[in-house]
Amino acid sequence: MGDSTDEHQGAPQDGPEEDKTVFRTRVNGRLIETPATIAGIRAALPEDRREEFDKAIEHTPARDMLLVMNQWARTTRPEIDEATRREHDRVEALALAAEARIIMGEDPDVVQGDFQSGVREGT
Repeated sequence: MGDSTDEHQGAPQDGPEEDKTVFRTRVNGRLIETPATIAGIRAALPEDRREEFDKAIEHTPARDMLLVMNQWARTTRPEIDEATRREHDRVEALALAAEARIIMGEDPDVVQGDFQSGVREGT
């Protein structure tokens, strides 16, 4: 039992033990952490939002708890949602341009390939 393994995967862990009190995501290649406990999220919120958070958590069904906690945790790091909105706008612009090309009679397979490349490449 000397090797550290992930109890859910059975595979050796890469690096330090995972901190289960934070959610992790990447924004523009940078690791961003948000609180992942009810107490941590509550503490990270501005005081005027805590009562609203408490009510939301108290009335959230167990099956939805992780989703609701993640939504609230994201509000503590606005750069996550800003990056998501920018990416959504970028992909929407690519889709509108692709639609216009198809309307103008371009080969749909070529347009689709260009669209998929643009999404992958971030252009």
